[in-house]
Amino acid sequence: MIELSKDPQIAERQIEAVIFYLTTCGYIDSEFDLREKSFVRSFLRKLVTARVDQQGDLDPELRFEQIEQQHEHYVELFQQVDYEVKSLFTEAVADGEDVDKFVISKLKLRCFELFEGLSENNRGALLQIVDDFINADGVVHPEEVKFRNELAALLGQARMTDDDATSEAVVAIEKPTEKPVPKNDHPFFKTFEHHYSADPAQIRSQIEADIRLLEKTEAKWAQMRSAGNGKLQGKRRVDELEGEGFLDGHVHCVPQGGNRDYELIVLGDLHGCYSCLKGAVMQSEFMEKVRRYRADPENNPDVRLVLLGDYIDRGRFSFNGVLRGVLNLFNTVPEHVFVLRGNHEYYIEYGGRIYGGVKPADAINSLQTLLPDEVFERYLKFFEQMPNSLLFDNLLFVHGGIPRDELLQKKWHGLWNLNDDDIRFQMLWSDPSRAEMVPKDLQAASARFAFGRQQFRKFMQHIGCSLLVRGHEKFNAGFRDHYPRDDIRLLTVFSAGGVANEDLPEDSNYRDVRPMALTISRTGSETKVTPWAIDYRSYQDPDRNAFFRDDPGLTS
Repeated sequence: MIELSKDPQIAERQIEAVIFYLTTCGYIDSEFDLREKSFVRSFLRKLVTARVDQQGDLDPELRFEQIEQQHEHYVELFQQVDYEVKSLFTEAVADGEDVDKFVISKLKLRCFELFEGLSENNRGALLQIVDDFINADGVVHPEEVKFRNELAALLGQARMTDDDATSEAVVAIEKPTEKPVPKNDHPFFKTFEHHYSADPAQIRSQIEADIRLLEKTEAKWAQMRSAGNGKLQGKRRVDELEGEGFLDGHVHCVPQGGNRDYELIVLGDLHGCYSCLKGAVMQSEFMEKVRRYRADPENNPDVRLVLLGDYIDRGRFSFNGVLRGVLNLFNTVPEHVFVLRGNHEYYIEYGGRIYGGVKPADAINSLQTLLPDEVFERYLKFFEQMPNSLLFDNLLFVHGGIPRDELLQKKWHGLWNLNDDDIRFQMLWSDPSRAEMVPKDLQAASARFAFGRQQFRKFMQHIGCSLLVRGHEKFNAGFRDHYPRDDIRLLTVFSAGGVANEDLPEDSNYRDVRPMALTISRTGSETKVTPWAIDYRSYQDPDRNAFFRDDPGLTS
């Protein structure tokens, strides 16, 4: 039997590790059957019984009550873990990647993270429990044994040391808050809030207008790239950058000299949730703040809108809502809006046809029977032109995270390598892990790979940044501070979702998410991050959103 810590918080993590590993093993052979689930429940009862009996002689009724309460708690945790594991099978994967293999790599990573926190004795005890579990359904499945042995081998690897960790916080992270909703709509949005028509001639006309918007955006990026070309060359850290902001290749840079105040409004994945985009822009008073700054820059902070990618798929308003809205914002005030690429803004050409580079690719699939491939070829080319990252002061913004260790060792020499094709691709797909270091084999297991805390710290120290803000990963809270005790911080923000969000299908698990946005402000020498909830409901009112007033037409 695994020996639980007397510290309740540590004991909770130990039991979570047991539950997650047993649940994972249940899915390795593709079917988590009733005998295996019965084994987990029975084991949890034995575990809590031993835990309660450690307290000494208890009154029989009190003993029974405590065992039942704890057992019920951990069965509920087991059901929650079971739901989370099943949800992994709905995650987006790269084109050509096997969903089952992706899920197994994610499960192996999570088990590795949880096992790292156990003592050597408890690891051995847990592996023995797993051996018993593997036999619970009467059949020893080769995949279960392989998974168990691979994890045991990974845990035998040496750990990195963390000599550079400090406790002084450079950025203050505040608790999530609410923002008021303006009473009135804004005329800016009314020019482009219209559905795609089911009429073939009319939708062609609408698509032509959208393509003109792509061309206008590309022309502006080309102008910016011409002015910023080569400015990253030879620069290894952000404190070596100077001058005004520029776009070099696929990297936006805004060096910050002196103590100039700024305010950044940051949105994560929007995934066709136009009501979330509009709600966030209105709640943040972005356009009014731009007007104030332009009128009096000495007495108002420099305000910017940072969009972290994944504008399309999942929701009802991909091309005709979110992407169209984002590009109109950029073209109206291009020096105040950063439009970054997400992994869903990735199409591929194969056999003369265009396909979504992630599975499922809802937006292209919903329109492909109505429009010629030339339209999606145009979007493919546009997505390739999208900037990937933003260096603002000593802050890094990117959709996913940092590249694999192996690629960094091979290709990284300085900031100019942020434009390398392979590095750009990997930074669209990676996720942070709770582990200190993710081994090479686990990083190589999937296109959507993980990196550990120390790998993150090393990369950020190399480039001189104190905060990375990303999207990409669905957290039901809409926000996560991954390493809250560290001086170098990593934040995830997810801006799509909502339990009553009609922009999403009724059965979408994105409805479990509370969509969030961030405000990052610097006043003097203080940098502060404030997460806040997006009020999408107010922008599903037909008086505030023409998509809910007019004939629904087609979705994208």
